[in-house]
Amino acid sequence: MNRFTLPTRRPSRPVSARLGAATIALATATTLAACGGNSGGAGAGSASAEGTLTFAYDADAAPTGYDPLQYSQGQFTFFSALYDALFVTTADGTVEPSLVTEFSNNPENTQTTLTLREGVTFTDGSALDAELVKANLDRRSDPELEAYGALAPGQASEITDVTVQDPRTVVITWAQPQAAPENNLVDTAGVIVGRDGIADPSTLETAPDGSGAYTLDTGATTRASTYTLDKNPDAWNADQWGYDTIVFDVITDPQALANAVVSGQADVATVLDPTTIDLVEERQSTVSVGGTIVGFPIIDKTGASNPAFASEQVRLAMIHATDREALVDDLHDGSRPTSQLFPEEAPGFDPALDEEFGYDPDRARELLAEAGYADGVDVNLTYLGQPDEDAIAIQSQWAEVGIRLNFTAATSTDQVFAAVRTDPVIFGPFTVGANPAGFVAGVLYGGFMNMQEATEPEIEAPLGAALGATGDAQEQALTDLNRAITANGWFVPVYEDFVYAGYNAESVAAPSFAGTNAYLVLSEIQPAS
Repeated sequence: MNRFTLPTRRPSRPVSARLGAATIALATATTLAACGGNSGGAGAGSASAEGTLTFAYDADAAPTGYDPLQYSQGQFTFFSALYDALFVTTADGTVEPSLVTEFSNNPENTQTTLTLREGVTFTDGSALDAELVKANLDRRSDPELEAYGALAPGQASEITDVTVQDPRTVVITWAQPQAAPENNLVDTAGVIVGRDGIADPSTLETAPDGSGAYTLDTGATTRASTYTLDKNPDAWNADQWGYDTIVFDVITDPQALANAVVSGQADVATVLDPTTIDLVEERQSTVSVGGTIVGFPIIDKTGASNPAFASEQVRLAMIHATDREALVDDLHDGSRPTSQLFPEEAPGFDPALDEEFGYDPDRARELLAEAGYADGVDVNLTYLGQPDEDAIAIQSQWAEVGIRLNFTAATSTDQVFAAVRTDPVIFGPFTVGANPAGFVAGVLYGGFMNMQEATEPEIEAPLGAALGATGDAQEQALTDLNRAITANGWFVPVYEDFVYAGYNAESVAAPSFAGTNAYLVLSEIQPAS
């Protein structure tokens, strides 16, 4: 999934392959994923079995069941086999119609007309039509549905109305202009669930109801351990997929995950821990992609949990107190120090921000004094287990200017998740990808990184412009948006990291990430020639 976990981060290593940048992919709404599963990697599939792809996954593929809309964008690697979407992200990062055959906007970019594909059926026997698409999108106000964060009422890509024009035609009305509406309805956010699943979503807890090229083999599936998917030869796109069976083995131990692909037990393994990449490359092959920003989202920008965080100066002091270059040199060779949320390959990236908001402890002290905190501030951060090396190093850096980072030991994952509502900051890797405006709309501004629903006109204005424009106008809006996020202290970036997947080149061709998004395009994985 598009992950936000609270991991023990380990040293990065040099990048051996960076996939090409591309625009698009909807808000990679990073999910707080409860990741369970076995650590030994025993699975029902075999990498040598004819017609079987064995895919080793570092987290439970479906921890809360089979409703794909409860998950963020990155989980589409798994769910793309069981469900189809209105639009999908290709290996080069572009967005293409899938359940849609044609689409168009009105001149104001406030309405989008979709023409639906014919001959698509679901696990429950229902057929794709406009009423079903409307029923799916009418769930967008459900706060439990992670995928709909940006589409929900009050958000940047809010849908105000879905109208059935005829059985094959749907008209979507947006609250604000959306020049590229396909980006809002791509992959997980554009998944369509069958009629029975929509009528009673509780049924999706135990069984999927999709129109994908595969169905779940419940007899060969053990939740949180092994998921077995069998191809449905009657699916409209069955010929586009290369395997009769796909087996997902959940292997949460990093060394066991690497061993699975090294030994040939798995054809593909993701996400590899940085400490195991050299091992995998000695025996097998890897692919990698950037776009993962490691840092501190400022959850509390109103002072609800910590009054100091209502001050922009305090938040900016944290940015200037962070010695990113030293941390990367010491712990993350191959990563890129950064003072901005937008990845280097994303539109709107501005190298000037790295200089302007770089390490400057004297400026950090000045800002704290301006805010009335010359004696310093306390910052609480909840961890499950022990704080990782990054957080400990940053704790020392911040202490030099009077920012006291205090670690709270959690006794359960529930306590970690609850901390999003009580701590002023969280810390981890966030898959921003090639469409940072979508990430801002669905996660930073309209999602779990803004629990207090803080508002900031300097962010709202360029965000709306970026979503409603194309070409040079969009590029400028993205640049302005990137600056506004850093200048207002909504995120404390530390470095840009890279995601690795390993594969057995004797059994499969090189897999592809979805452009610069940190998840693989499952349909693109084919047997080695």
